[in-house]
Amino acid sequence: MADIGHRIQELRKAAGLSREAFAVALDEKPSKIQDVESGRQRVNDEFLRKLIAHFPVDLNWLFDASGFKGRTAVVEPPDYAKPGHGDVRIDGYDCVRIRRMDLSVSAGSGVVAVEGPDAAPLVVPVGWMQRLRVNADLTVLVRVQGDSMAPTVPDGSYVLIHLIEKTVDQPGIYAFTRDGEAFIKRLIPSDLNRDGRPGTIMVLSDNTAYPPYAITGPRLNELRIVGRIRMVLSCL
Repeated sequence: MADIGHRIQELRKAAGLSREAFAVALDEKPSKIQDVESGRQRVNDEFLRKLIAHFPVDLNWLFDASGFKGRTAVVEPPDYAKPGHGDVRIDGYDCVRIRRMDLSVSAGSGVVAVEGPDAAPLVVPVGWMQRLRVNADLTVLVRVQGDSMAPTVPDGSYVLIHLIEKTVDQPGIYAFTRDGEAFIKRLIPSDLNRDGRPGTIMVLSDNTAYPPYAITGPRLNELRIVGRIRMVLSCL
């Protein structure tokens, strides 16, 4: 159980939560969270139901290679008569699959399918996507390479990109392509025109070792927005 506990600790830290805040989210005592993370207490079905209802959890990641033998998830087809059903039901919870893709400057959408074992989708509860107010069919997971957005987006982490948000009408972290390269940066619009489009976009890295720069005027046409980053997952 120590391996499972360690992964639950990784999940908590990736969400930026203390044990106390994590316990509140799961309606558990902080002492129980500490016991689970240390491997002193088993993860039962009730704890797991709370976990997948509130956090993005890949059950394969959580249990594989952990030596866990005491539980088998009940996987069922979705209830197609139910509005907002998922792709699959796991232990009675509607879940959806999110595709893993790569950023690409040559693809029309800005993303391209991943080849090989990393192409396996992430399965998350429908309720989690509803809280983010995004449609799973319009989101992809992309692995980040480089430290320019650390510590917000660590090197090697995954980001959830909402592909429908292709205009920079509010500050946020976006995936975009420019000059034959793909980027994930914090974009801040300013100098709004009458039509609401920005006349200037500041490009910032959260790592202060990388200086900010501005894109203005006709150079804005070089910017192709892939989508807005809605979540960072560093535990996959």
